[in-house]
Amino acid sequence: MQSPKTPSLRRERIGILVLCASAAVAMSPAVGGGARDRSTALAAELAERGVAAAAGDVVWVDPPRGGLRPFGTDARAVVRGARGVRAGGERGEPTDLYLVDARLSPEGVLLDVSAIHNLTETSGADESKPVLRGEALAYVSRPLIEAASPTVHVLELDGQQLSGGADWSLVERLQHAVTSWQATGRLRGIGRRTFAIDLARSEENGAEEPGAEESGAEAPRSRRGPDAGDVAVALEDDSAVVVRAGGREARLPVRGVDDAALPAWIRAEASEVARPGNLVTWAVDRVRLVIGDAAMQTVKAVAFTALDFVLRNKEAVTGDTGAEDIAADLGQSELDPPVRQIPIDPEIGWPPARLEPWVTPPLPGEGQWNPQGGDAFVRQLDGLPPAFMTTFLRTDRSRKATRVYIALWDPRQVELHMMAGTVEPKGATGEAGPGLIPRTPEVMKRVVAASNAGFQAMHGEFGMMADGVMYLPPKPYAATVAVRRDGSTVFGSWSEDETVPEWMLSFRQNMTVMVEDEKWNPFGRTWWGGTPPGWADKTHTVRTGICLTRERFVAYFYGADVSPEALAQAMIQARCSYGIALDMNAGHSGLEFYRVAPSGELPPLGRPLQGEWETEGDVSGLSGYRFRGRRLIRGMGLMNFPRYIRREARDFFYMTLRHLLPGPPLAPRAAPAVAGEGAWRTQGLPQHGFPYALALTEIRPDPARPDVRLRVLKVDPRTVAAAPLGEPGAPPPAGAGATVAVFSDGAATPGAGQGEGSSIWHSAGSFSASPTSPVRGAVRIATGALGSARAVAALGVNDEDGMLIYVERAAAGPSSAPDAALAPDASAPPTAPADPRDAKLLQDFLAGLGCSSRIYLPRPLSVALGGDTDLAGAAVHPPSGPRAVRLTRAEAPGAGRMFESTPIVPHSVWYPLQQKRVRYFKKPKKEETAGGDP
Repeated sequence: MQSPKTPSLRRERIGILVLCASAAVAMSPAVGGGARDRSTALAAELAERGVAAAAGDVVWVDPPRGGLRPFGTDARAVVRGARGVRAGGERGEPTDLYLVDARLSPEGVLLDVSAIHNLTETSGADESKPVLRGEALAYVSRPLIEAASPTVHVLELDGQQLSGGADWSLVERLQHAVTSWQATGRLRGIGRRTFAIDLARSEENGAEEPGAEESGAEAPRSRRGPDAGDVAVALEDDSAVVVRAGGREARLPVRGVDDAALPAWIRAEASEVARPGNLVTWAVDRVRLVIGDAAMQTVKAVAFTALDFVLRNKEAVTGDTGAEDIAADLGQSELDPPVRQIPIDPEIGWPPARLEPWVTPPLPGEGQWNPQGGDAFVRQLDGLPPAFMTTFLRTDRSRKATRVYIALWDPRQVELHMMAGTVEPKGATGEAGPGLIPRTPEVMKRVVAASNAGFQAMHGEFGMMADGVMYLPPKPYAATVAVRRDGSTVFGSWSEDETVPEWMLSFRQNMTVMVEDEKWNPFGRTWWGGTPPGWADKTHTVRTGICLTRERFVAYFYGADVSPEALAQAMIQARCSYGIALDMNAGHSGLEFYRVAPSGELPPLGRPLQGEWETEGDVSGLSGYRFRGRRLIRGMGLMNFPRYIRREARDFFYMTLRHLLPGPPLAPRAAPAVAGEGAWRTQGLPQHGFPYALALTEIRPDPARPDVRLRVLKVDPRTVAAAPLGEPGAPPPAGAGATVAVFSDGAATPGAGQGEGSSIWHSAGSFSASPTSPVRGAVRIATGALGSARAVAALGVNDEDGMLIYVERAAAGPSSAPDAALAPDASAPPTAPADPRDAKLLQDFLAGLGCSSRIYLPRPLSVALGGDTDLAGAAVHPPSGPRAVRLTRAEAPGAGRMFESTPIVPHSVWYPLQQKRVRYFKKPKKEETAGGDP
């Protein structure tokens, strides 16, 4: 029978064991050189592990808990430190913040350090000592490189809120948890909010108060912030952070900041988490962190080499030409027979001539351009040919089944944009990008395509800037595609001068140029990604590229199983004057087409979607809009389809249609409709190039007065330059283009009873309405009244596309022109007699065209198209006098070269410069510069 003292004895024994364990803990040797102060001990222990830190830079999140805790207590600390030490004891790298998991004795002695996680990993910034309130921590990243803005960061140590992940699958949530655990040691991760300090932006915009900018707009951002040492941060409590910079102060909520109005001098990084990749690519990245990048490159190289051996021998045995697989990629059962190539329009030079096949005999349709546009998936500009063309080429004569698909676009119609992802590339001060195409109707309904960009930052830290925000600085001699502030796309090799020109809005770099002037690898590079150091780079895998062609068009290349030489040969066959290799590997590389419109306005498809490469859905973050998307080819392995229409972790390119003439026709209003009524005419006008500068039409706007015709002229501000005419007969100024039109309002002034006057001005490729000159150098086009009481003509600026619209009443009577019933009649008087009802008619007409900026004229403008023809088609002398203005042809945004003076230099020059890492500031060893690329 059990003794009644047994429970008591057990308690005593347990107590003795606890006391012994406590004594053992107390007597166990402490880490950190035996220092009793836990901060000093932790700094010493970190130094042993390669992180230099001072005791004063240790912030303890969890204090000692005391009491009888036989095995000590877990405690967290955030430490400001740096890895590496230079000669002389100087710190080797910029400081980062490290989250340390430690164990303390009841008295607070450091017993052990179990894990160290770098929370910041900024590539070119020093972190300040953090401030802590509860589970909220804040600090400042101060940039060490030019053109980067200081940033304020707020971390939530108690876990990350998975905003934007409501529709994630269970597998995706598990992926995110594992990724968070690898990065922070916690399945919930750590919440993070980033605010960039940009005082120059608010000064440029003239706005200082919260709410000065419309919510959701993604305006171009300036490059320079305040002095980094002038930024300070404090936490009032665990829910509010106070930022002070340049004599200004802002109080920001730690949570829910997306819904808060921010001052103009602060921009917030998006807090929504991007969806993880598919299991294969995600697993590769997870394993890479464990075994290292070099080991992962070896694994991939072995696998791809084995696959290449199998496929090469398969083709040798079967004689496979790739025709069956190409047909499947194009969504066909077999390749269509070749058809007549769309003829080149001599006025605009588009589309270009077909491509010469490299492998013979060619397959049906190989090298022939196929238009993409005007259908259910790709929008086409009204009155213009499709802006996109696609084709395929086989460019490996030893493996005839391998192929490269090409998407070509006309950069005069299509504008290229760059978007930084929410993870890649991580900015110099820790600022990541929005990872999202701007959610405004003006942008979204003009989006036509998006594609991958370059390598991850770990594979070379090649430069990137997007919308004026510097994420990684440029590298000398790196192949670069850039966007000018006027919207032009330019290509070139960066010089040794790392200064970013003022005209540059965005840029992306990747390695050295692959093809220049239709020649392969002028810089003698031996490594193009996918192989470890010292291996011959013959890997066949997914590779992509982008190039400027000889005709100044832009092409994107996608090959599912190609070598670097095969990708380069495709560029050469496409007549590339400058070609850049982009990202590689399936899952991360590809191009998608999109068509976005308000709900109910997408054109009918007429068949079910083919889910493996077609999709449709709501546009997240923009209520009332839907998209339809399609991959470039059916067999493209790009993950998370549709990828770029949602928030994305990696940086990418996206393309939008420009605002060009002629635009959609005006809908006839008077019955019965007359042939050609409202259709814009561009042919036969003094365009002097493409895009068109002028468009002309006539329309009857009043069903109750079908005899009233309005003559309407549109002018694209991006295609013209304006200057006062000067003396009668004076030629255009030196350097000016051909004359597009001459305008004069004579001695026009606002008439009595018409209200206050205003003017239309032209400057820097735009029209605007203002009583006085809006900017220095603006040229006045015409002056009129803001009211329409006695108007017989009017001018307006379209709110959406910026086109100038001039409208006047035409004379009544039939037209004698042979091409259209309402074309200009040279025998008719230029204008009709004034009618009191015309003023209201002009006002309603311009308002209906979307012109909120309008002026009204008491007499018509004197207009001479080309300097010698009026709007009715009659020959005239050009207007003269002090109020006459000449519009001459200007080069519109398109594509071209930059940095053409950058020389081709040997490997020994460019390689050491590109090896310098922003983060590590290390110089290459001599043996590295003598060998191949890493």
